[in-house]
This record gives sequence, C-alpha cells and structure tokens, in this order.
Amino acid sequence: MGRHLIAGDIHCHYSLLREALDKAGFDPKADTLYCVGDIADRGPEPIAMIYYLMSLQDFRPVLGNHDVWLRDYLVSDILSGSWLSDNGGSGTVNAFMKAGVSREERMRIGEWLASFPYVRIEDDYLIVHGGIPKGWSFEEMRLLAGLKPRPMGYAIAEDPQSSPLWNRSYLQSAMAFEHGADSAFLQPPLDSDRHIFIGHTPLSSPFFSDLYHLTALDTGAGHGRKLTVMDMDSREYWQA
Repeated sequence: MGRHLIAGDIHCHYSLLREALDKAGFDPKADTLYCVGDIADRGPEPIAMIYYLMSLQDFRPVLGNHDVWLRDYLVSDILSGSWLSDNGGSGTVNAFMKAGVSREERMRIGEWLASFPYVRIEDDYLIVHGGIPKGWSFEEMRLLAGLKPRPMGYAIAEDPQSSPLWNRSYLQSAMAFEHGADSAFLQPPLDSDRHIFIGHTPLSSPFFSDLYHLTALDTGAGHGRKLTVMDMDSREYWQA
C-alpha cells in the first residue's frame, strides 16, 4: 500500500515539485499525491506542470483561487484584470499562447481544473485551499465537499469575501493561539477529529497546530521561496 503525500501551493514550479517528490521518494504507481490548491500561476513552467499532474494515476487536488482564474480563462476566455496584473495571470496566458495550445486542448485542461472539488474529506483528512470561515461547521464543509464547482465565473463558494478558497481566519486563530492569545477571543477549532491541510497563506515553514488539527503547507513557492511536500500521516516533509 502506498503513502499519502500532499503538496503545498505549486504555482507552476514543475521543477521544484519534481525535486521535492524525488526527495520524498514518490512512487507514482503506488503513492497518492494530494495538493492544497493553487497549482497555477507565478511560476515558469505552467504547461509542463499541468501535463505532469494530469498524467498521474492518483492525483487528488482541491481548487485554489489561482486555479479558478486559470479555469475560467481556459474554458470561457474570462480575463480578470487583477489576475493578469497582480497575480501572475499574464505569464500563464503568455505561456499558453507561446506553446500554441489549441482551443480544444485548452478546453480539456479547463475541464480538468473544473473537476477539482472545493473541499476533500477522505479518511482522516480534510483538505481545503484557504481555510474554514468563522462560523462554518463541519457539516457545511462536508456539504461543500459534495458541491461540484461550476466551469465559469464565480460561484458563491468562490467569493473572496467569505469563501474557504480565500479565508484565512482559521489559520490566523491557530497561529494567535500558539503565540499565547486567549482562546475565548479566537475562532474555535472545527468540531471534527479529521486533520485539516490548507495552503493559500505563504509561510516561512509549515505550520502545525494540535488544537486546531491543522497543517498549513504553503511555503512560498509562488514568491520565490520553497515548495513543500509532506507525508500526511507521519508529517515528515521535503522541500525544494
């Protein structure tokens, strides 16, 4: 039986991903690779990264906000101004144009991205890109895990003001508690024994919280820092 590995935000850093997976001894025929979302944008190798992940027999991502922007461009030619100017979208679009990716192939990749769930709840794990908004229950996260993302535009679950794709309040509360804040003034831990893996917030190293059952895995690959791959059961990790 293979291992369950999970990658932090990849952001089109194909070479870093392969290096971290090599350090982890990843066996694509036996191991399952999860991802906390944001495979897209900011990095130099979007095409190679996408085709590699599409080739894996057991790749289980969740949708990140950058993946939403890329999905909508590929499927519906939607070009968000903030995506292009501030979030690496222009480089991604240029890479697709330079590679001469056909309209048919763009649709195929876009539909693959559209198949990513907002939340994964499997075995002892809950995986979501941004976090758990204040006031949300495990049952609401479970319902969102069963909701199929739509292939164009923003759904309610993709709203930057309240969505688990964007929300940082759960991580912020966990970090504040670790630094001695009074838990009475913080967002409470989710009422579930499942371990929660998130990305979205670039940190200098993985963050762990026993109280919040939380591991945060974005270590800044999209900002010129490191990409992390972790064994979901042992919490051992490797970086490139």
